[in-house]
Amino acid sequence: MIDMRYKPRFLPQVSAPYEIVLQKLEEEGVKYELVEVDPNDLEASQGVTFSDEVEKCELSDNNPIWIADENKVCDGHHRMVKALLDGVNLKAVKIGLNEKDACRVLNKIEDIYEYQQKSGLEEVEMQDTINYYGGDENQFLNSLEEDNLNIETPSGETKTNQKMITAYRKEPIKENSAVGNFFSLKPMEGFGKYEIEFDNLLDLHSMGVTYKDGQEPADILSKIWFPHINFEKLSEQYDMPSANLKNKAIAEKAMSLGYDGIKHDDKLIQGLK
Repeated sequence: MIDMRYKPRFLPQVSAPYEIVLQKLEEEGVKYELVEVDPNDLEASQGVTFSDEVEKCELSDNNPIWIADENKVCDGHHRMVKALLDGVNLKAVKIGLNEKDACRVLNKIEDIYEYQQKSGLEEVEMQDTINYYGGDENQFLNSLEEDNLNIETPSGETKTNQKMITAYRKEPIKENSAVGNFFSLKPMEGFGKYEIEFDNLLDLHSMGVTYKDGQEPADILSKIWFPHINFEKLSEQYDMPSANLKNKAIAEKAMSLGYDGIKHDDKLIQGLK
């Protein structure tokens, strides 16, 4: 029986490319099959969909829905409704588990994928940027501030926020990373557990900053702190992706304001010390 008032919290929101999810399912030893299903034969796990989201749905082989045993829908309810309205079958990946176990595995895969997407930039070597300024790393931030017309720091952002955070990380700590070290705030299999004490943690929620699905922390915070900087143009100058420069600028800006970490959302934290 589905409660029509809400979407169960355990349902996944799969954004990872389906080929990656299939690969991870195989690594987990989870059986699956690619099937074509009649939407009338599916059983929904949530009672609400939104018409504007249904209209935007794309039904394709590269965008299958995710279902569990007994045709229970784990992710893809809007696409299911789209297929019902269009009177067509749709592609699905049927996972050989019951609903809750299938959702648990999909949530695990999605959490790790999102973490890797958001934290991958810490691996980038920023030496070219340092060399450009004759070895003075601080000159990069100073040059941005000059072009940025001294944008004021948002109100409420300078409060001291001392916290002890439990976080998780798979890779070893990088002592000299130009953008710090990223940690997941959710426990993940294979990730080491860390107790991190911050003297002054920048919690973006306190600034009213929120992230929508698919948005990267570097994109949001760079627009707040460096609204007049054209990072795409700078990427041509330094011959490196603009996202790398955004992360470096954000890390240096936060440290210049006295912060030793950034809590981006409820999933990701960036240690700067």
